[in-house]
Amino acid sequence: MADTPEGAIPPAPAFDPEDPPPAEVVAPAAEAAARAEPVPATAVDLHVKLGPLQDPDVKRPRAAQVWAWAMAGGGLAGLAAWLLGEYALDWFSPELISASAGGRMGGPDAPTPDTTRMAAVKNAALAFGLLGSLLGGLLGVAGGMIRPSLRAGLAAGLVGAALGMAAGASASLGVLPVYNRILNRPGAADAEVLWAITALGTVWGAAGAAGGVAFGLGMGGGRRAAAGLVGGALGGLLGAVAFEMVGAIAFPLAATTQPISESQESRLVARALVALFVSAGVAAFVAPTRFEGTHEHPA
Repeated sequence: MADTPEGAIPPAPAFDPEDPPPAEVVAPAAEAAARAEPVPATAVDLHVKLGPLQDPDVKRPRAAQVWAWAMAGGGLAGLAAWLLGEYALDWFSPELISASAGGRMGGPDAPTPDTTRMAAVKNAALAFGLLGSLLGGLLGVAGGMIRPSLRAGLAAGLVGAALGMAAGASASLGVLPVYNRILNRPGAADAEVLWAITALGTVWGAAGAAGGVAFGLGMGGGRRAAAGLVGGALGGLLGAVAFEMVGAIAFPLAATTQPISESQESRLVARALVALFVSAGVAAFVAPTRFEGTHEHPA
Protein backbone atom coordinates (compact mmCIF):
# COMPACT_ATOMS: atom_id res chain seq x y z
CA MET A 1 0.00 0.00 0.00
CA ALA A 2 1.38 3.40 -1.00
CA ASP A 3 2.14 5.80 1.81
CA THR A 4 -0.20 8.74 2.21
CA PRO A 5 1.58 12.08 1.97
CA GLU A 6 1.69 13.99 5.22
CA GLY A 7 -1.32 16.35 5.59
CA ALA A 8 -3.35 14.63 2.87
CA ILE A 9 -6.86 13.29 3.61
CA PRO A 10 -6.87 9.50 3.45
CA PRO A 11 -9.31 8.03 0.95
CA ALA A 12 -12.56 6.50 2.20
CA PRO A 13 -12.31 2.74 2.67
CA ALA A 14 -13.78 0.71 -0.13
CA PHE A 15 -16.43 -1.88 0.64
CA ASP A 16 -16.54 -5.26 -0.92
CA PRO A 17 -19.85 -5.76 -2.83
CA GLU A 18 -20.05 -9.17 -1.27
CA ASP A 19 -19.68 -7.63 2.21
CA PRO A 20 -22.33 -4.83 2.66
CA PRO A 21 -21.54 -1.96 5.03
CA PRO A 22 -22.74 -2.27 8.61
CA ALA A 23 -26.19 -0.89 9.51
CA GLU A 24 -24.79 1.84 11.73
CA VAL A 25 -22.87 3.34 8.79
CA VAL A 26 -25.77 3.86 6.39
CA ALA A 27 -29.16 4.47 8.03
CA PRO A 28 -32.30 3.62 6.09
CA ALA A 29 -33.82 6.60 4.35
CA ALA A 30 -37.18 6.25 6.08
CA GLU A 31 -35.60 6.09 9.52
CA ALA A 32 -33.39 9.10 8.81
CA ALA A 33 -36.37 11.09 7.56
CA ALA A 34 -38.37 10.20 10.68
CA ARG A 35 -35.54 11.44 12.90
CA ALA A 36 -35.07 14.62 10.92
CA GLU A 37 -38.77 15.58 10.80
CA PRO A 38 -40.29 16.03 14.31
CA VAL A 39 -43.86 14.90 15.00
CA PRO A 40 -46.17 17.85 15.77
CA ALA A 41 -46.98 18.14 19.47
CA THR A 42 -50.72 18.22 18.81
CA ALA A 43 -50.79 15.10 16.65
CA VAL A 44 -53.23 12.42 17.83
CA ASP A 45 -51.55 9.11 18.49
CA LEU A 46 -53.09 6.12 16.75
CA HIS A 47 -52.84 4.01 19.88
CA VAL A 48 -54.36 4.64 23.29
CA LYS A 49 -51.88 6.14 25.73
CA LEU A 50 -52.65 5.88 29.42
CA GLY A 51 -49.59 7.82 30.56
CA PRO A 52 -49.43 11.33 32.00
CA LEU A 53 -50.61 14.39 30.14
CA GLN A 54 -48.13 16.87 31.61
CA ASP A 55 -45.87 16.84 28.58
CA PRO A 56 -44.82 20.51 28.14
CA ASP A 57 -44.91 20.15 24.36
CA VAL A 58 -48.52 18.87 24.25
CA LYS A 59 -51.15 21.58 23.95
CA ARG A 60 -54.25 19.39 24.26
CA PRO A 61 -55.02 16.16 26.11
CA ARG A 62 -54.93 13.04 24.00
CA ALA A 63 -58.49 12.45 22.83
CA ALA A 64 -58.16 8.66 22.88
CA GLN A 65 -56.99 8.76 26.48
CA VAL A 66 -59.85 11.00 27.63
CA TRP A 67 -62.42 8.84 25.86
CA ALA A 68 -60.98 5.59 27.24
CA TRP A 69 -61.04 6.72 30.87
CA ALA A 70 -64.44 8.43 30.59
CA MET A 71 -66.11 5.39 29.04
CA ALA A 72 -64.49 3.04 31.55
CA GLY A 73 -65.57 5.13 34.54
CA GLY A 74 -69.07 5.74 33.21
CA GLY A 75 -69.61 2.14 32.18
CA LEU A 76 -68.62 0.84 35.60
CA ALA A 77 -70.88 3.42 37.23
CA GLY A 78 -73.86 2.32 35.12
CA LEU A 79 -73.36 -1.34 35.98
CA ALA A 80 -72.94 -0.63 39.69
CA ALA A 81 -76.00 1.65 39.69
CA TRP A 82 -78.10 -1.13 38.17
CA LEU A 83 -76.90 -3.72 40.71
CA LEU A 84 -77.52 -1.43 43.69
CA GLY A 85 -80.81 -0.28 42.22
CA GLU A 86 -82.05 -3.87 41.95
CA TYR A 87 -81.11 -4.46 45.59
CA ALA A 88 -83.00 -1.33 46.73
CA LEU A 89 -85.78 -1.56 44.15
CA ASP A 90 -88.70 -1.39 46.64
CA TRP A 91 -86.89 0.17 49.56
CA PHE A 92 -89.85 2.47 50.23
CA SER A 93 -93.22 0.72 50.24
CA PRO A 94 -96.68 2.34 50.33
CA GLU A 95 -97.37 0.55 53.60
CA LEU A 96 -94.19 1.91 55.16
CA ILE A 97 -95.00 5.45 54.07
CA SER A 98 -98.55 5.18 55.37
CA ALA A 99 -97.34 3.78 58.68
CA SER A 100 -94.72 6.52 59.03
CA ALA A 101 -97.50 9.06 58.56
CA GLY A 102 -99.26 7.68 61.66
CA GLY A 103 -102.17 6.17 59.75
CA ARG A 104 -103.25 9.53 58.35
CA MET A 105 -102.79 8.19 54.79
CA GLY A 106 -104.97 5.10 55.11
CA GLY A 107 -103.22 2.95 57.69
CA PRO A 108 -100.40 0.44 57.30
CA ASP A 109 -102.60 -2.16 55.58
CA ALA A 110 -104.44 0.16 53.22
CA PRO A 111 -102.11 1.79 50.64
CA THR A 112 -103.76 4.55 48.66
CA PRO A 113 -102.92 5.99 45.23
CA ASP A 114 -101.15 8.85 47.02
CA THR A 115 -98.92 6.56 49.07
CA THR A 116 -98.23 4.42 46.01
CA ARG A 117 -97.12 7.43 43.98
CA MET A 118 -95.09 8.76 46.89
CA ALA A 119 -93.31 5.42 47.28
CA ALA A 120 -92.52 5.36 43.55
CA VAL A 121 -91.04 8.86 43.71
CA LYS A 122 -88.89 8.03 46.74
CA ASN A 123 -87.65 4.80 45.20
CA ALA A 124 -86.77 6.68 42.02
CA ALA A 125 -84.98 9.37 44.05
CA LEU A 126 -82.92 6.68 45.78
CA ALA A 127 -82.11 4.91 42.49
CA PHE A 128 -81.14 8.07 40.62
CA GLY A 129 -79.30 9.45 43.62
CA LEU A 130 -77.17 6.30 43.57
CA LEU A 131 -76.72 6.68 39.82
CA GLY A 132 -75.53 10.28 40.20
CA SER A 133 -73.26 9.38 43.11
CA LEU A 134 -71.59 6.55 41.21
CA LEU A 135 -71.21 8.62 38.05
CA GLY A 136 -69.67 11.48 40.03
CA GLY A 137 -67.41 9.25 42.08
CA LEU A 138 -66.06 7.02 39.34
CA LEU A 139 -65.77 9.73 36.68
CA GLY A 140 -63.92 11.88 39.19
CA VAL A 141 -61.42 9.10 39.82
CA ALA A 142 -61.12 8.48 36.07
CA GLY A 143 -60.36 12.15 35.45
CA GLY A 144 -57.66 12.13 38.09
CA MET A 145 -56.02 9.03 36.64
CA ILE A 146 -55.51 10.83 33.34
CA ARG A 147 -53.03 13.24 34.99
CA PRO A 148 -52.13 10.74 36.54
CA SER A 149 -52.83 11.71 40.16
CA LEU A 150 -54.58 9.28 42.45
CA ARG A 151 -54.92 11.94 45.12
CA ALA A 152 -56.64 14.37 42.74
CA GLY A 153 -58.85 11.58 41.44
CA LEU A 154 -59.98 10.54 44.91
CA ALA A 155 -60.66 14.14 45.91
CA ALA A 156 -62.69 14.76 42.74
CA GLY A 157 -64.45 11.43 43.23
CA LEU A 158 -65.56 12.35 46.76
CA VAL A 159 -66.84 15.72 45.58
CA GLY A 160 -68.55 14.11 42.60
CA ALA A 161 -70.18 11.37 44.68
CA ALA A 162 -71.72 13.89 47.08
CA LEU A 163 -72.73 16.25 44.27
CA GLY A 164 -74.19 13.41 42.20
CA MET A 165 -76.25 12.01 45.07
CA ALA A 166 -77.66 15.45 45.80
CA ALA A 167 -78.34 16.22 42.11
CA GLY A 168 -80.00 12.90 41.27
CA ALA A 169 -82.15 12.71 44.39
CA SER A 170 -83.21 16.37 44.48
CA ALA A 171 -84.04 16.43 40.76
CA SER A 172 -86.17 13.31 41.22
CA LEU A 173 -88.05 14.73 44.21
CA GLY A 174 -88.64 17.99 42.37
CA VAL A 175 -89.53 16.74 38.87
CA LEU A 176 -91.23 13.36 39.25
CA PRO A 177 -94.24 14.49 41.37
CA VAL A 178 -94.96 17.11 38.70
CA TYR A 179 -94.60 14.43 36.03
CA ASN A 180 -97.12 12.20 37.84
CA ARG A 181 -99.64 15.04 38.07
CA ILE A 182 -99.25 15.78 34.36
CA LEU A 183 -99.92 12.14 33.46
CA ASN A 184 -103.19 12.25 35.42
CA ARG A 185 -104.54 15.05 33.23
CA PRO A 186 -106.99 14.19 30.45
CA GLY A 187 -105.24 13.62 27.14
CA ALA A 188 -101.76 13.45 28.67
CA ALA A 189 -101.34 9.85 27.53
CA ASP A 190 -101.07 11.04 23.91
CA ALA A 191 -97.77 12.74 24.71
CA GLU A 192 -96.61 10.36 27.43
CA VAL A 193 -93.30 9.53 25.72
CA LEU A 194 -92.49 13.21 25.29
CA TRP A 195 -93.26 13.93 28.94
CA ALA A 196 -91.18 10.92 29.99
CA ILE A 197 -88.21 12.17 27.96
CA THR A 198 -88.57 15.59 29.58
CA ALA A 199 -88.79 14.22 33.12
CA LEU A 200 -86.13 11.52 32.88
CA GLY A 201 -83.91 13.77 30.77
CA THR A 202 -83.98 16.40 33.49
CA VAL A 203 -83.17 13.92 36.26
CA TRP A 204 -80.50 12.02 34.32
CA GLY A 205 -79.11 15.29 33.01
CA ALA A 206 -78.63 16.51 36.59
CA ALA A 207 -76.85 13.29 37.53
CA GLY A 208 -74.73 13.45 34.37
CA ALA A 209 -73.80 17.07 35.00
CA ALA A 210 -72.42 16.09 38.42
CA GLY A 211 -70.37 13.34 36.80
CA GLY A 212 -69.02 15.76 34.20
CA VAL A 213 -68.01 18.28 36.84
CA ALA A 214 -66.18 15.57 38.78
CA PHE A 215 -64.36 14.37 35.66
CA GLY A 216 -63.23 17.89 34.84
CA LEU A 217 -62.09 18.51 38.42
CA GLY A 218 -60.13 15.27 38.35
CA MET A 219 -58.28 16.33 35.21
CA GLY A 220 -57.77 19.81 36.65
CA GLY A 221 -59.05 23.27 35.80
CA GLY A 222 -62.36 25.06 36.10
CA ARG A 223 -62.70 25.17 32.32
CA ARG A 224 -62.77 21.39 32.15
CA ALA A 225 -65.30 21.20 35.00
CA ALA A 226 -67.60 23.60 33.12
CA ALA A 227 -67.18 21.67 29.87
CA GLY A 228 -67.88 18.41 31.69
CA LEU A 229 -71.04 19.86 33.24
CA VAL A 230 -72.44 20.77 29.81
CA GLY A 231 -71.42 17.47 28.25
CA GLY A 232 -72.81 15.39 31.12
CA ALA A 233 -76.14 17.24 31.18
CA LEU A 234 -76.56 16.87 27.42
CA GLY A 235 -75.56 13.21 27.63
CA GLY A 236 -78.21 12.53 30.29
CA LEU A 237 -80.90 14.09 28.13
CA LEU A 238 -79.82 12.10 25.06
CA GLY A 239 -79.74 8.95 27.19
CA ALA A 240 -83.40 9.51 28.09
CA VAL A 241 -84.30 9.98 24.42
CA ALA A 242 -82.45 6.79 23.46
CA PHE A 243 -84.03 4.76 26.26
CA GLU A 244 -87.58 5.80 25.42
CA MET A 245 -87.01 4.99 21.74
CA VAL A 246 -85.44 1.61 22.52
CA GLY A 247 -87.90 0.83 25.31
CA ALA A 248 -90.96 1.39 23.14
CA ILE A 249 -89.70 -1.27 20.73
CA ALA A 250 -87.77 -3.73 22.91
CA PHE A 251 -89.84 -3.56 26.11
CA PRO A 252 -93.43 -2.64 25.15
CA LEU A 253 -94.88 -4.19 28.34
CA ALA A 254 -92.32 -2.85 30.83
CA ALA A 255 -93.87 0.62 31.34
CA THR A 256 -90.69 2.35 30.26
CA THR A 257 -92.33 5.76 30.54
CA GLN A 258 -92.41 5.34 34.32
CA PRO A 259 -89.40 6.59 36.29
CA ILE A 260 -88.50 3.01 37.23
CA SER A 261 -89.58 0.54 34.55
CA GLU A 262 -91.09 -2.83 35.43
CA SER A 263 -88.58 -5.34 34.05
CA GLN A 264 -85.03 -6.08 35.12
CA GLU A 265 -83.76 -6.02 31.55
CA SER A 266 -85.28 -2.63 30.78
CA ARG A 267 -83.75 -1.17 33.95
CA LEU A 268 -80.34 -2.52 32.92
CA VAL A 269 -80.70 -0.94 29.47
CA ALA A 270 -81.75 2.34 31.07
CA ARG A 271 -78.66 2.52 33.29
CA ALA A 272 -76.39 1.40 30.46
CA LEU A 273 -77.70 4.02 28.03
CA VAL A 274 -77.55 6.92 30.47
CA ALA A 275 -74.01 5.95 31.51
CA LEU A 276 -72.94 5.57 27.86
CA PHE A 277 -74.32 8.92 26.75
CA VAL A 278 -73.12 10.80 29.83
CA SER A 279 -69.60 9.42 29.40
CA ALA A 280 -69.59 10.20 25.69
CA GLY A 281 -70.90 13.71 26.27
CA VAL A 282 -68.30 14.43 28.94
CA ALA A 283 -65.46 13.09 26.79
CA ALA A 284 -66.64 14.99 23.71
CA PHE A 285 -66.69 18.31 25.57
CA VAL A 286 -63.57 17.83 27.72
CA ALA A 287 -61.18 16.29 25.17
CA PRO A 288 -60.78 19.46 23.02
CA THR A 289 -59.83 21.65 26.02
CA ARG A 290 -56.32 23.09 26.14
CA PHE A 291 -53.83 23.02 28.96
CA GLU A 292 -53.82 26.22 30.95
CA GLY A 293 -50.51 28.07 31.06
CA THR A 294 -48.98 26.26 28.08
CA HIS A 295 -46.79 28.52 25.97
CA GLU A 296 -46.75 28.29 22.20
CA HIS A 297 -43.39 27.62 20.57
CA PRO A 298 -42.22 30.21 18.09
CA ALA A 299 -42.60 29.24 14.45
